[in-house]
Amino acid sequence: MSKRLRKLRNALGFTQEQFAEELGVSFATVNRYENGKRTPDAGFFQVLVDKYGVNLNWLFTGKEPMFLTYSYKDIEPELLEIIESLSPEHQKKLIEVLKELTNILCKEEKNGQ
Repeated sequence: MSKRLRKLRNALGFTQEQFAEELGVSFATVNRYENGKRTPDAGFFQVLVDKYGVNLNWLFTGKEPMFLTYSYKDIEPELLEIIESLSPEHQKKLIEVLKELTNILCKEEKNGQ
């Protein structure tokens, strides 16, 4: 798990010092976690899930994906608020852009990118 914690920190773009500050622990604590000298407690894991959407199954076993995927229902209220604030013309344009983006992303996924 220590190697995956380091990989996670790097994926998030933090130094050990920055990661410690973000998580409310000391630099020494993060260093011990990443060197396998200490095991994080449940509260630490909860922060990783709540703040960064870390998939604990990945953290404990290495089984991908690193981050949890969220359903549409998780973002639905925020999306609806944004869409409703737009004029009907802009709503239509947004839908067209989202369809185009979806097509691009699906093609990339199929090609393994």
